[in-house]
Amino acid sequence: MGIGFNKIGGVNQIYKANKVDAKKNVSETASTSNKKDEVQISKEAMDFQTVLKSVKLLNNIPDTREDVINPIKEKLEKGTYEVDSRDLAERILKGSFNKKI
Repeated sequence: MGIGFNKIGGVNQIYKANKVDAKKNVSETASTSNKKDEVQISKEAMDFQTVLKSVKLLNNIPDTREDVINPIKEKLEKGTYEVDSRDLAERILKGSFNKKI
């Protein structure tokens, strides 16, 4: 299957019909330069950004608080750690052990 010389005229007609003007007046292009670009960010995108920042901050927080655990650990190792039984009983009765930290 080839292109015959008699079909070239049809192809030329298509090119002529779709011809683009190469030159534009300066006044036509200057009128569009007064427009400013504008970006609008949706509420969902801003909420997502806030959540993403929060997750990054939470990932930097350690799972254990070493400043609280280390003194208790030292007392346990030395055998000097004591629990106030009255305070423990009051907390059990108040239900403060049922609250999650």
